[in-house]
Amino acid sequence: MWTRARIVPVAFYVAVVAAIAGVLLELFPVVLPEGIATRIAHNSEGLVLALLLAVWIQYARPRLADEPRQWRLTALVAVACLAIGIALLLSDLPSRFRTLNETFLAAALLLPYLQVRRPLPRRVAAGLSLGVLALVVLFNRTGAVTDLAETLGVLVLAPVAFDLVDRRILDPSARNGWRQRVGWYAFLVVAPILLAVLQYQVGLAGLPGEAVRYGVRITEAFVCLLLVELYLTAGLRRTDRPAAPGAEPAPAPATSGVG
Repeated sequence: MWTRARIVPVAFYVAVVAAIAGVLLELFPVVLPEGIATRIAHNSEGLVLALLLAVWIQYARPRLADEPRQWRLTALVAVACLAIGIALLLSDLPSRFRTLNETFLAAALLLPYLQVRRPLPRRVAAGLSLGVLALVVLFNRTGAVTDLAETLGVLVLAPVAFDLVDRRILDPSARNGWRQRVGWYAFLVVAPILLAVLQYQVGLAGLPGEAVRYGVRITEAFVCLLLVELYLTAGLRRTDRPAAPGAEPAPAPATSGVG
């Protein structure tokens, strides 16, 4: 029987996979206006990372939680993502494929982070986010920080998303404040639009201009987290509200820490 708990995941994954295929196979320029096709193509890294994170959180994480080898298996997947990312980075593939190196490099770091037992202290999550942000600010003019903008951007935003705002995604016992969720989702929508306006319409110079240009480069990180959070929290109803009949329960937290 097709219940909401089945329809929503199928619709989400089919839509994301179709969008990725449309970019990689260059189908969108044929069927969509150039501006829309280009915009979707520019967000391919965010789409692929959203797919990886959603699959891991929804299916892999709860199944590995009681598995004695959970950290070996998690490390194996992370190393595989790292290898794919490096291989793409060093490849001569067309840019639409090669640009996905940042997606897999980010996944190599995020999947182990997601697997860590919850609840995670808020100060730890905030410290991780601020630490990565500090590295970006300190080394923003280096080639590595510029080239890995999407990777670093999602590493700044992910701890906020999963351990400060949408905590029930990884910890069913946590409480989600709907006001902070709505405010966060609004930020994920408005921030990249505002940055694009400041970059292309206003044209700021100096340090503000550098910050804006870097912010524009991490649009994929905003897209990724917005998709994942809306799907897992709103789509699968992982909120403080009682689950509706037939709705999928929140995933069990990982039962063992690193080690």
